[in-house]
Amino acid sequence: MNEPAREPALSGKTVVVTGAGRGIGRAIALAAARAGATVVLASRTEEQLAEVAREIASLGGAALPVPTDVRKKEDVERLVARAVEDTGRVDAVVSNAGVFVWKPLEKLSEEEWDRVLETNLKATYLLVHAALPELKKSHGRILNVASIHGTAGDANVVAHCAAKFGLVGMTKALALELRPHGIAVNALCPGSTDNRARNLDAAPHEKPLEEKLDAFDVAGAALFLLSPAAATVTGAVLDVWGGTRIEVKA
Repeated sequence: MNEPAREPALSGKTVVVTGAGRGIGRAIALAAARAGATVVLASRTEEQLAEVAREIASLGGAALPVPTDVRKKEDVERLVARAVEDTGRVDAVVSNAGVFVWKPLEKLSEEEWDRVLETNLKATYLLVHAALPELKKSHGRILNVASIHGTAGDANVVAHCAAKFGLVGMTKALALELRPHGIAVNALCPGSTDNRARNLDAAPHEKPLEEKLDAFDVAGAALFLLSPAAATVTGAVLDVWGGTRIEVKA
């Protein structure tokens, strides 16, 4: 007896992804589209957004590119408004946009500090704040892309660590705050990731635990947390390190 065909995991859902023009954001957007979602793509670079939208269309998926500076409240509010206007709903937001400055603190300018904190932390506040009324309606998902530096400090990346540790804390606090509304809030902490463009159908890693991850390795973890399979998962901080930094606790 043949089993009935299953609908894709995110069929009928609208997923907003920031930093969607390249790297992990692009990979998550493509994976979500393959899983049936309409993906709202946010980035400052229109050309990159247009290219990802074309890739999604080639998969038979639906994408809405919306040029957005995630540090600006009016841009983020417009992003969410466009998602609702075009699709009627928001089921998940993926806060992925980020910047990285590798410098010792004494050489780090105030402008650089502000840019890292605004992009990597404040932008998540702006996105969640704008999307929350719709997420309450859909009992949706919030997925924050943090970093290996969100749980382990390192030299010369103090601003990045401050922002990503903050994002992990924000994830845990929001999970408790939004649980009564049926909203799940989780975070991913990727390690060093190869962000070169690769096709979604390309062969997976022969060495899945190699030091440098592929962006689609991270997207696979993201797709799980966005899917019905993770319906009871909230407040989780999932390390995606490729086995390069495993802590053994007694």
